[in-house]
Amino acid sequence: MSYLCKKLGVSRSSFYEWVNRDTTPTESRHEILTGQVITAFAQSNGVAGYRKVTAALAREGFPVDRKTVAGIMNALGLISPAAQRAFRVANRRSRRTLDPVDLLLRDFSSLTPGAIMVGDITYVRTHEGWLYVATVIDLASRSVLGHASGATMPTRLIVRAMQMAIETGHVKPGAIFHSDHGVQYRSKQFRRYCGRNGIRQSMGAKMECWDNAAAETFFSKLKGERLNWLTFTTRKAAAAEVTSYITHFNTARLHHTLDYATPAEKLAELTLTAA
Repeated sequence: MSYLCKKLGVSRSSFYEWVNRDTTPTESRHEILTGQVITAFAQSNGVAGYRKVTAALAREGFPVDRKTVAGIMNALGLISPAAQRAFRVANRRSRRTLDPVDLLLRDFSSLTPGAIMVGDITYVRTHEGWLYVATVIDLASRSVLGHASGATMPTRLIVRAMQMAIETGHVKPGAIFHSDHGVQYRSKQFRRYCGRNGIRQSMGAKMECWDNAAAETFFSKLKGERLNWLTFTTRKAAAAEVTSYITHFNTARLHHTLDYATPAEKLAELTLTAA
């Protein structure tokens, strides 16, 4: 009982006085359950949440609603360290600006070049450590309009990739840029950058890779057709290979979703049609 008394902040004498006092049948049942909850929590070394405590009681032949267990644990302050951290993270998230909504809803069929772009970040293994690569891809032509690489992946990495895309002259005013919920894409710095350049942000649902499938498909081709077959001693060598593949992808690789035209050919065709 020493651990429990210390956890609850009461003396042992007070605890036994509370156990032995007169109670009603309802109070008695609640106190028995409270004792069982305390014991199950203590047996987990103070790390179990209310779901695991409920499951532990059920295994011991004491089925009880998990909301009841949650209420008892909350009243006693029996909160695991992991739950405390999760609460602090959730509390921080509740105070931040809401993420952009999904403007695509998995519709990757744009026919206007520079109107909708997608992007993501991937990593390449080298003997020096990871090389991070960010891309900006035009959805209509599947051309990689912008890319950037570096030893770290701060927000300026995706800003550099977007700046390269803008400098091609193909990004239209009011263009949509769709990404996942990476911290770089949610940052105030990137939001301000997009706002200054007339770009509307869009994000799919969290933990749903299919919502950004067009961007991730390019990385699967980059790695499957080129990088997975090579070993890089330096980040510089890996970055050069990434740039080489992007040039090949844009100008020489036939794309089945473009009726086997290259992205560069499709971009030129759509740009001419739009003009």
